[in-house]
Amino acid sequence: MADYHAFSKEIVDSLDPQTPVERQFAQTVADNQWRINRIRSIEDGMLGMGHFEAAGDFDCPSPEIHSAMTAARAFRENSKAFVNLSIYEQRLHRSMKESLRQLKELQAERRERYKTEMDDAIRLSKAAQMKGLPYDPAADNFVYASAEIAREQHRRERLHLAKIAEQSDYDLARYDFSRSHRPEQEAA
Repeated sequence: MADYHAFSKEIVDSLDPQTPVERQFAQTVADNQWRINRIRSIEDGMLGMGHFEAAGDFDCPSPEIHSAMTAARAFRENSKAFVNLSIYEQRLHRSMKESLRQLKELQAERRERYKTEMDDAIRLSKAAQMKGLPYDPAADNFVYASAEIAREQHRRERLHLAKIAEQSDYDLARYDFSRSHRPEQEAA
């Protein structure tokens, strides 16, 4: 159980879920991957057991050939079980693929909602600042703190300047010229 929890946590964390629904889809992905790994382990075990059963009970001059022949005999004797494992694995892959699709869709919607809300919060903050008034994001039903809005605004302004620098091929003279001859635009 400890191995499962460690594995599951690593997978879920790598998918970066931020909401309960996102965590549920991420957990489904982790569970499906755990099951797929278990199927592969069972398949390896079934092939390996052949060495201790009738499938592996023959003489062969080469250990490599013996291993390959034992696996073939174990498969032939248990082909229905191998087919069932394959079908189960395919179903798990489809389920995992669908859960990943839904998770990515939810995350994209969340990121877009954050961007739109932050755009609005920055606009309202700048408008209040322009008038010399304090801005309270909670009054507009934003969950962001003023400091978070200011950080994001500053990050966007720096990114805007970095894009100008890139367009200037990081040549300081061209960069300064571009900045002085370009109307200030809102940071994207």
